Parts: sequence; structure tokens; C-alpha cells
Amino acid sequence: TVSVDTIEGILKAMGTAGIERALVYSTLTMEASATSFGTSDTWDGNHMLIEAIKKASNLVPQFAFNPAVDKLDAFSHDVATQGVRSVRITPKLHNYPFCDWAVKPWMDWLSSEQIGVWVPVDQIDAPEFHDTIELYPDIPVVLCEAHYIYDPWVNLLMQRLPNLYLEISRTVSPDGIVNLIEMVGEERILYGSRFPDSPMAPQLYNLNHCDLSDATLSSICYRNVERILEGETK
Repeated sequence: TVSVDTIEGILKAMGTAGIERALVYSTLTMEASATSFGTSDTWDGNHMLIEAIKKASNLVPQFAFNPAVDKLDAFSHDVATQGVRSVRITPKLHNYPFCDWAVKPWMDWLSSEQIGVWVPVDQIDAPEFHDTIELYPDIPVVLCEAHYIYDPWVNLLMQRLPNLYLEISRTVSPDGIVNLIEMVGEERILYGSRFPDSPMAPQLYNLNHCDLSDATLSSICYRNVERILEGETK
């Protein structure tokens, strides 16, 4: 079991695994309530994240939002001010439907800004998710933490939605990486660790033992996420 809750611990783990930069978010943003001061846990968590990593230039902030609580104008201002280029959503945890009538203003804004969206696979309803993402083909969307038990319908989603990417922290089935590359191409596969719930190194070890070219390894380990953060996915 890996247990790290400090910036120093994250940086040490990155150094041990040979990772130079990492995309990070605050776990406080995974709460659903509003505080007595009128701000949400997502707002508090996002601002605490910026404060925590201000001296760690190799940690790249990812903000989270809850459209049932947060205000789009304030959130978009914070994103622009901090130079944030990706967001994380957890519809089931935050208890809102991920359908167009509930998230349209947010999705329109994300599309206009070409900001990538990360969402854990256990946070979505597959039909609802498919129908909404299909309406926004310009938004790069990354499915995270897809355990092999989700493979049948995740694979179908990957084939149906060309703007959908897969983060592979929980891709552990034999030949899983090779099969993914054959199915959707290396450009839509992203290395992830699920740290600190899982260590960083095992998936890197797996990738380096899949007989992949250096170019393919570079794409999966960092170039693909860089393209999303830079808004260059087309």
C-alpha cells in the first residue's frame, strides 16, 4: 500500500520512478458539499492545490468542478488566471446527471477553450456518457482508472467516440496495451499511475516490456497528454 499526502512525498516518488512531470489534483475536490462560507469543496480544493504546488514547477494543476454547486464564471476565471489546461469531473460522487441539460454551459465553455476533461470510469453511466460526449467532439475526454472488468463497454466507447482517450493506470490484462494500440492507436492512450492508491512504477515497467518502439512509449508516457494540455488534439 502506498500512502503519501505531502508534496515532498510526491516528488520523491516521482524521482524514484523516473518521472519528471505529473498532472495532479486535490482529493478535497472529490467532496460534494458547499461550505458555510458559500464556497464549494471543489473551490477550496482547487485553491489549496495551487498553494501547495507553487514551489513545485514540475507538478501541473488539474482543477475539478461540480456544476450542481460551482459557478461557471468564477471557475473559468480561476482556470484562466492559473493557466489550468485540464479538469476532472466525478458525476456520481457529486450526484448530478452527466447529460446535456445539466452540463451544457460547462461543456460549451470547455469546447470553446479546448480544455481536456478527465473522468474516472466508475463515475459515469455509459449510455448517458456516450450521448453527451458525442455532442462535443472538440473536447478531449480522458477515461481514468478503467479496471479490466469495464473492458467490454469501455472498448465500445473508445471505438465510437474519436475524442475519447484512455488512461491506463488499471490496464493489467495480458497484452492489454498492445490490444489497445491495435484498436484505437497509440495517440489515444495515456500513462497514469492512480497514485497514491497505487505506486507509479509498475505500469511504466509494463509499458517497457510490451516490445513498443521508443516513439510509441514517448507518445503514451507524455506526448499525448502534452497535446491535450496544449489544445493540439486534432
